[in-house]
Order: sequence, then structure tokens, then C-alpha cells
Amino acid sequence: MGFVFALFLFTWFDWKTLKTENFTVIYNSEYYWEAIQTLQNLEYYRQEIVDLTGNNTRNIPVVIEDLGTMSNGFADPFLYNIHIFTYPPGFGSSLEGIENWYRTVSVHEYTHIAHLTKTKGFSKTLTGLFGAPFQSNMYAPGWIIEGITVFSESQISQYEGRLNDGFFDSYIGTRVHDNKFPSIIEATNSPLAFPYGGIYLYGGEFFDFLSKQYGTESFSRFFDVYGSYFWSPLSVIFPCTGFDIAGKKVYGKSFSGLFAEWQQFEENRFAHWEMEGKRITEKGWYISSLISDGNKLYFVSSQPVKLDAFYHKNIIQIIELEPSSEKEKAIVSLNSSVTTPLRIYNNNLFYTTLELKRGMANVWLNGFGATSILHRRNLLTNEDKILFTDDIRAFCVLPDNSILFTKDRNHRFGSELWIYAGGKREKVWETNYLIHELEANKDWIVALSNNEFENPDLYTLDLEAKELTPLLFTPWTEGKLCLTDDNILLFTANYDEKHAIYSIRLIEKNICRLTSNGFANSGAVVGTDKALYYIGLNSDGNDIYKKEYYPEHYELPDWQQSIKPRFHENEVAIKHGGYSDVLKTLLPAVRIPFVFPKDKTLKQWYVGGIILGGDATNENIYAGYFAYDPVEENPVLNLFWQSMFLVPLNFNLSYEYKNSVDYGFYYPIISKLNPGLTNLILFINGSSFENFNRKEISSGFNLKFSYPLTTFLANISFPFERQAWGSEINRNAQFFNVGIKQLLIDGDLSFWAAGFSDLHNPDTNSIRIRGYESITTPEGLVLKTEYSHALLRFRKGLWNPNIYFEDIFGSIFFDYGITYNGESYYSVGCELKLEVKIGFGYLQFVPKLGFAITKDRQAKVFFEISPLLQNPYF
Repeated sequence: MGFVFALFLFTWFDWKTLKTENFTVIYNSEYYWEAIQTLQNLEYYRQEIVDLTGNNTRNIPVVIEDLGTMSNGFADPFLYNIHIFTYPPGFGSSLEGIENWYRTVSVHEYTHIAHLTKTKGFSKTLTGLFGAPFQSNMYAPGWIIEGITVFSESQISQYEGRLNDGFFDSYIGTRVHDNKFPSIIEATNSPLAFPYGGIYLYGGEFFDFLSKQYGTESFSRFFDVYGSYFWSPLSVIFPCTGFDIAGKKVYGKSFSGLFAEWQQFEENRFAHWEMEGKRITEKGWYISSLISDGNKLYFVSSQPVKLDAFYHKNIIQIIELEPSSEKEKAIVSLNSSVTTPLRIYNNNLFYTTLELKRGMANVWLNGFGATSILHRRNLLTNEDKILFTDDIRAFCVLPDNSILFTKDRNHRFGSELWIYAGGKREKVWETNYLIHELEANKDWIVALSNNEFENPDLYTLDLEAKELTPLLFTPWTEGKLCLTDDNILLFTANYDEKHAIYSIRLIEKNICRLTSNGFANSGAVVGTDKALYYIGLNSDGNDIYKKEYYPEHYELPDWQQSIKPRFHENEVAIKHGGYSDVLKTLLPAVRIPFVFPKDKTLKQWYVGGIILGGDATNENIYAGYFAYDPVEENPVLNLFWQSMFLVPLNFNLSYEYKNSVDYGFYYPIISKLNPGLTNLILFINGSSFENFNRKEISSGFNLKFSYPLTTFLANISFPFERQAWGSEINRNAQFFNVGIKQLLIDGDLSFWAAGFSDLHNPDTNSIRIRGYESITTPEGLVLKTEYSHALLRFRKGLWNPNIYFEDIFGSIFFDYGITYNGESYYSVGCELKLEVKIGFGYLQFVPKLGFAITKDRQAKVFFEISPLLQNPYF
């Protein structure tokens, strides 16, 4: 007990806070630098967000979390907090300008809070009394929720934010060119289609259109109007009852009308948009890191395959492309994403994959964080070897076969440079620049680097002199480096607000443009004729394109230097605090009273309330339901508490007045991404139920083996009861559920076995065989085989009422079960499943119609609906 108490005290004292009038930044004691960066940017840009949204927010908790090399953040308007992940983004498919990560993520997430908590009139009164559910602006489509934040992040600097990158514009151009402009139905319901996060792209571009046609000040007016509609939850199903009314008041049109106007605006803007070059592949989705060994091309392909209703698997492969025949071959299939650009040297392909490690300062990922594994694959023998695991941001292979790689400095800006040789790693230098990408040949090392509040630029790196020398300095973003043997560097940049391929001679430093139209990145030159290959864009995603290698001299456009924040001119009083500031955030976010009848006579009524809350760190979440039963003259009370206080240990507790107490401990032993045993969780559950007369303890484990096309899962538990500790009965039981899922011909083939032995339980268990009613038995075994496959991309819906039908799936199955007395049951049949989304896509349902022929040759038709729920705020 003393040890546990000491851990509690350590956790309390390890949380620190920095407090101003507007923000309380909560951080682990080692993360003071990250906390200061966040607080400075929030305070400096706060007024711009207040003006944009019209909401002068109260003090908001902001939590700093370290997820290793994973970049993100989120805002929770329900529990009222922001979480900032500390790692600046690295390798990706776009050139999104991020001059400063803490500025970008802070502005984005704070805009969420300012928008979604904006209330007025009676909605403001209801929110003050009863809590977050009455914040009217929360009941909006995802493209509104994310669109305003993308717009906001893009206003701080003309070289920062996704609207200034060029990818968003280019994709809208492709949709116009292909006559596939996104409808309001598609944008709202986000079917599984390129790009992921369509609500960011469509929403950001839509708000950009509104700003140009109606003025930026119209946003706060709309949030004012819609934020006063206390009935706004109805708009989720019927937008005409509130959401469209607010649109008409501010813009003179419903949002369907505004979308039609936006489409016309973009069709005029991109009337002459077209891709340059010849399309070589027909893959779509995401392609990244195109490189060449001089003869063949290699790239990373990431493509989801829909296997069942609202279930898909992401297929990640490294592809080899033969330019002369245009034939493709997958040479590596991966379990996790590639985290840095591919590199080739001496017939070896080097690549990094995402992996997890434990011991990180976060709650969101259960104390785990991201890192990278560096692989070397021999292209002649196909031997694949893991070299090492580290927080690799960039790497290149040097002429002596050693590997130069960089990691971010801990708790300050800049990079560490390391050499891997002979199986050992050695740090050789530290720099105040953040190095994002490295490329080398026999003569040069080129680094893509930046200082604080700058976009990455091109530098040459001298390891002996420990010096970075500017090669090309602009306020725009460069990247996707390819250094040829004749010392020409190919790179991608967005100088004209669109992605194009350029080259620069390292000695003369003259710049040439290699592509002019459409979208192009990751250029590579192949063959004696020096054809240029690159990643292009179409409505389905990325593909490889080809054109003649023809450099044209290019003069950089004139530019205005990006304005850096003057934090010293905006100094605010900062107070230091500790865990007591975390405890203050435990006040309930939901506190709703209710009165409803006990029965149809309406003579007796329940009077009670619901509360829900949690601390800002998400270590502790609680909920409660309480009422008074006028017939029994007893209180009705249900309480729930979940704690990650001792992360990665997860504890939950629930209580029902005069009936039951349930608790559980869950501890992840293994959490990985690369092939093999990827998850192992141990658990102990306890329960005192049936008026506390039964007392059960159950221990067990969950495990998962994952491979690119195959998954094995198992859940095994051993419940038992003893009269010695006060239970009514002595009982031993065993439960297991194991399965294998295999991707086969773009479908899902699964085998499941579930069984139990619970002979002494008076509450008899049951097995389910399709085509039969529930079959009760104290001991049983069920075997199931099923194959599911997508049948039809339907993808139609309505705006009023807001409903969407996505895809239709079919499956064939065989179920077999045997009971305690040896009686067997089996059925064979098929099912049709329809993906249905309601309420701006947040409510998801799977209506399922099945047909089964049972053992006794009876035909049975069955129907059921399985609900799902999407949270739009994470």
C-alpha cells in the first residue's frame, strides 16, 4: 500500500501548470519548454481567433502530451480542454507550411474551442445551467467544425496552413476537371474515399470561398445566430430546422444553395486546370516517396480495402515499377506506415516503419508513443534486415555505407545528428536547425532544414566542419529531395501556390522548373533518355506520371518575408501551479435534471439528474445517474469512474445502489505495430451483483497477432466465485473466443471459435447460431466461418432529412454449435448489409438482412440493426 501511495504522490507532484488569465497549460515537469511554446503562441494569437469566431472564451486547460514521433492535437468542447502533441510533423504527402508547430496546432485547436463553445441567448443560459450538451454550435457538419480551423490556421502567415500549401486547391481543381465536384452530401458524410479527412479539405476551401464572397466577419455572425438556437440538435437530422435557417439569415441562402454557389466559383477558378504528363499507374489513394535506382522506380502505396460494413484494412506496400513495361510488383507489404523517404544505395533499399514504444508522457495513447524502425532490404536477394529502432526524423546513406540520421532535440528546438556504422550509433553533432530530410551522393550531403518560425529550406551539410550552408532560402516550403550523380538536386516546392518539381545545380545554384501545370511532387529521373517521373493527382488520389525531362530556367517570384511573432511585446503575467489546478477541472461538464413517468399511468414520476465530467488530462472520467423511485421509496443511483491515473494501468469502477459493484484492471504488456505479436493485455475484473449476494473475480488476457493480410485474435477469461469470500455459490468457469481474419480477393475471410464452460452458474449462458433463437446451455462451443465482400458503391443520400447510404456488402456463412448435452445445431446462409449514416454522419447503423437454412432444413429470414457512433471532436 505504501508503494501505491507513493506512486499517487509522484503523479500528483509531477503535473505542473502555467497559468494566465486565459489559459492553464498542464504539463509533465520535464516539458516546461513545450508548455512555454504553447502558452506564448496561444496568448499572442488569441485575439485574432476571438475576432474570427466572436467568442471571448473563459480560461481553458491545455494539456501537453508526448506521443513520441506522432504529431497531432485535439480539442474537446464537451469536457472543455485542448491537448497538444509535442512532435512537429515530418514526412508526408503535402508541403503544408508549418513555420512553427506550436503556433499551428495551438491556433487550430483553440479555434475549435472558440467556435464550438460559442453560445448566445437562451442557449447560453441553458449551457450555463446544464452544461456542454446545449452548446449549439457543436451540432454542425464536420466540414464546418474542421473548415473554420483550417481557415484560421491559414490566416496567421501567407506561408503557413493548408490553404496556403497548394494541395487543397489542386485537389479541388482535379474534381472540377473530372466533373466530380463534391456535393454537400458527400462532404457531410465522408465516405471512405480519397482524401482521408475530406472534411478538412472541403471545409477549409468552403470557408475560403465564403470569406471571399461574403467576408470573414460573416463567420462570427453565423456562429452568433446558430449558437442561439437551443433546438440546434434537431438540425443534425433536419438541417432545415436550424442550420439552414441560420445560413439564410447570414448569407441569404441555405447551405445547399451555398454549396451550389461554391461549385460555380471553383469551376470558374479551375476552368483550365489539368495534369501535366502521361498517367502511368491507375492506383489512386496515396503514393509517396518516389525514388529511382537509375533503372527502376520505387514508391510507397497506401490504399484502404473495404471488407465489411464500416470496416476496412489499410494495405501499405513498397512497389517496384519497371518504366519500360509499366509493370508493377509489390516487393514489401507492411503492417504500419513508412515514416521517412525511401533511400537506395548499392542495390539496397532503406526504409523506416512506424512502431510503438512505452514509457511516454501521455494519457491519450496509454503511455505509449511512436518511433521508427530502420530496415535494409537487398533488392537482389530480397533479404530484409532490421538495423535499429530510434526516433528517426531523417536519414541518408553515405558513400562509406554508414547511415547519417537525425533526431529532434529533447525539450528544445533543433536536431541531433547521428552516424550508424558497424552496428553502433554515435552522436556526431547538434544544431539549432530542425533537419527534416537528408539526401547524399558521393560528393554532397543536402539537408532540408529550418530555424524557428521558418519553413524548411535547402542547405548543404559539411559533417567535418559541422556546418549547414544555405543553398536556397525562400519563405515557401521545399522538400521531396532527389540528388543525382551529376550533382543536380530535384525538389518539390509550392512557389506559385501549387506543387511543382524544380532542380538546382549545387555548384552554380541556378534553378530550373521541370513541371508547370497541375500537381507534381517527388520527381525522379530514369533511363538514358532521362524521362521525368513524378507523383501526380487525380480525383481518385495519387498516381505516377511521366513527361520529358526538359528543364526551364526559373526565376523565383518576389516575396514578402514572413513576420515572426514579437512575444516580448505581448508579455502576460504567468503563475505557476500544480496538481490542484488539474483537480479544478473535475467539475461536471454535464448536469442535466430530468422528470419522467415511471409507467403509462403517469401517476408516478421519477425525479433525478445526470452528471458527467473528467479532469483535463483525461486521467479520470466519471458519470452518474440519480433519481428517486416514488413507488419503492428508494433512491436510484448509478455511478461510473474510469481512471488512467497510473498509466498504462487502466482502472474502472461502476456502482448501482443496493445491487452491484463492478471493477476492472487492464494492463497492456505489449503494444506494437510491426508484424507478429502486436497486442497483449492482461486484465482482472471483479463484480458483486444480485443485491451483492454474488461475488465474482475474472482474470484473463487479450492478444493479437497482426500481419499485412492476416490477423489472429484471442480473448480468454476465467471467472470464479467462492462462498469463502461471501458469494452465494462456488463456481469455476472458462470462456474463450479466438479468430483468424484473412484478406482474400478484396474481401474478408474469417474463422471464429467461441466456447465456454460455466456449469455452476444459475444464470445460464447461451450460444447464437444464425437461423435459431437463442440456445441456452451451461457449456457450449460455436464455430463460424464467413466471407464478406463489397457488392455495390451506392453512396446516395438526402440533406433533409440528413441520411446517407454508403456501400452494400454481402456475406456467406456457416455456423455450427454444440451444447452441454451434445446436441448440435448448424446453419448455412447469407447476409446483406447496408452502411447507413444519419445526422451529419455522426450516427452510423448497419441494417442487416439475413437468410439461413438450418440443420432441419428450415429456411429462416432474420433482420437486425447494429448501431455505431462517431465522435466528431477527436
